[in-house]
Amino acid sequence: MNVEKRVNSVYRKRGNPDLVMNAYNNTLKQWKVPFDSIYVSTSFGSVHVLVSGKENAEPMVLLHGFGFSSTMWSENISALSDHYRVYAIDFPGDINRSVSAQSIKNKTDCALWFIEMMDRLHIDQAHVCGHSYGGFLTLVLASRVSERIRKIVIISPGAGLQPQSIRFFIRCLLAGMRPTTKRIQNLMDYMTGDGNIINQAIKNQFLVSMQNALPRTKLFVSYIKDNELEQITVPALLLIGDQDIQYDVERAIKRARETINGIEAIVVPHAGHGLPLEKSEIVNRFMLDFLGRKMNK
Repeated sequence: MNVEKRVNSVYRKRGNPDLVMNAYNNTLKQWKVPFDSIYVSTSFGSVHVLVSGKENAEPMVLLHGFGFSSTMWSENISALSDHYRVYAIDFPGDINRSVSAQSIKNKTDCALWFIEMMDRLHIDQAHVCGHSYGGFLTLVLASRVSERIRKIVIISPGAGLQPQSIRFFIRCLLAGMRPTTKRIQNLMDYMTGDGNIINQAIKNQFLVSMQNALPRTKLFVSYIKDNELEQITVPALLLIGDQDIQYDVERAIKRARETINGIEAIVVPHAGHGLPLEKSEIVNRFMLDFLGRKMNK
């Protein structure tokens, strides 16, 4: 698939779009269930979505991590699409198939974009689940457009509950500025829990993507204030690996419980930042149990 370089292109000066799309497609071969590949037109650009599951099932939206794409859910999609109509979104401005027309610059833009997406997909309400950067976005959306959301699952959220450590920030920054193979591989190993294995196709996609492109998202992860988190009224599940290197895990759990009413917060043992990739069966089980339960009002 040839991809044109546009004004808002994520590609580096000498980046090769075909290499990135080939890596994306190689990961997509890991998708264990049938899917439709569709584009949704929004005022922020043409957004690519992978859709799986029965048409009449409850809708679920998946939001991926920074520098990744919707294909990162390849270890989870089979279990999730058995129960839900799953919409795995390529967030515009990141390295994926979406084409950004204008940047999502702030939380208000993010909420407007989400409403447009939901309207174009003819979805009134959906469960929203996000990992890392996608977890941060999930918190933002739940605090602003809760009327369009049933439940949320927040997995290893970026910065929203606790500021990211300087060490984590610098390692990510250096990987973006000088994306040598060794530096990118070391970053992935640093984010992965001890002894855990990540799907090789996903690792290769991240390596190729970062060497040929750079996310151009303008809405960066940041510490979300108490009064914003207190606006979250939908049922919420938080999952964080005990070896997550972004911040102090226990402090993040404690703050979530103090600010988000009724949240279920779980520390997953022997897991790093790549939780849904490292411990997919455990994450799938927690998600399906939580989403399938009827909640007391």
